[in-house]
Amino acid sequence: MFKIYHAILKELKLIQSDLLGFALIFLMPLILIITVTFIQDSIENNENRSFPILLINKDEGKVSQSIIKDLEEEGIFKMISEIEGKKIEESLGKKLIREGKEQILLIVPEDFSAYLQEKTDQRVTELLERVEGEKEGKTTNLTSENIEIEKEIEIFFDPALQSNIKNSIKNAFDKVISEMETKAIYETFEKEFDADFSFVKDADLVAFKERSVNLDQDKIPPNAVQHNLPAWALFAIFFIVIPLSINIVKEKNSGTAVRLKTLPVSSSFLIISKVMVYLLVCMIQFYLMLLLSVYIFPLLGLPALAVEGKLFQLSIIAFFAALAAIGFGVLIGTFAKTHEQAAPFGASSIIILAAIGGIWFPTFAMPKIMQVIAKASPMNWALEGFYNVLLRDAGFFSFAPYLLLLFLFFSLTLGIALFSKTKI
Repeated sequence: MFKIYHAILKELKLIQSDLLGFALIFLMPLILIITVTFIQDSIENNENRSFPILLINKDEGKVSQSIIKDLEEEGIFKMISEIEGKKIEESLGKKLIREGKEQILLIVPEDFSAYLQEKTDQRVTELLERVEGEKEGKTTNLTSENIEIEKEIEIFFDPALQSNIKNSIKNAFDKVISEMETKAIYETFEKEFDADFSFVKDADLVAFKERSVNLDQDKIPPNAVQHNLPAWALFAIFFIVIPLSINIVKEKNSGTAVRLKTLPVSSSFLIISKVMVYLLVCMIQFYLMLLLSVYIFPLLGLPALAVEGKLFQLSIIAFFAALAAIGFGVLIGTFAKTHEQAAPFGASSIIILAAIGGIWFPTFAMPKIMQVIAKASPMNWALEGFYNVLLRDAGFFSFAPYLLLLFLFFSLTLGIALFSKTKI
């Protein structure tokens, strides 16, 4: 115990020699989780956010006006038809899109309302003819291909706009246009049969209601905080690899490691002291981020993290994740010969493990081969453990396998460091 005590004091003095660096280790993850959670929460709730759309409406008919009104009522679009009091010309609109000053341009062609009504009447007439023909035993060759598309609503996107945003916007447009077409067809049928079909067109035949298979009704539904706290807490914990590996290299290059070998202290005692000190640092990091999510986020207008009855499970997962991170850091520091080797390799490897482990992108959205590779990342094991506790309300046995994997990773990396020829 006396030997370990002094070995721990030695590690604390190494940390004390770079207090600013360790302050950044604590501060940067806090800033990161606040920034990312703010952005994600805003996107998920669509608060005070709308896409400005340049609008050139060459049609003054009722249908185009109704489409524009419905798009605005979606709540995510802001239609701009004038700039500095002047109507937007097509050449100007395309120029603004091409230069990246605006992101979306919508052009409604001339006589679009009349064209849509004409095609709707034609489609209803052909449908009725087909029904009558089938009643009389006649065959008709009427298909939707008979209706040529002559007038189209044109959408121009900024080439730099991300494809997922483009798809979301096009889906919203398709929804509004589809509803408008359906409404026009019902209205045409009403005129044809002189009947009121509002009881059909105003009724929702299919309803959706989101439910959870795990959460009780009185519990808080999943939110951006519950997704971001596990991800960025793990990212912060694993970044301990950088100062840990650098300090090991510093000991070797300064001759401290050689002097320590002359003392009656085994390498195991030295590594155990490092594990204990850096484990404390990792847990402090985790609890700081937990306190931020529980108490500071509500003051910033974000949802608070609900940890009632889950604190012990979360702490256990963080503890084993910290062990895995420390084992990896010791391994890098053991084999690295210079700071220039330890720091870049440590940072790059953590970023790669985070990327493939689901910290930045959900694993289910990855290609199949990447989903298989993701299961080899210790960050993915810890992340799944956190999600089982926070989002799935699962018990201990659901995340116990992940704890075993994290401990095996820690044991393997530490064992390689201890028994290597370049050991501390």
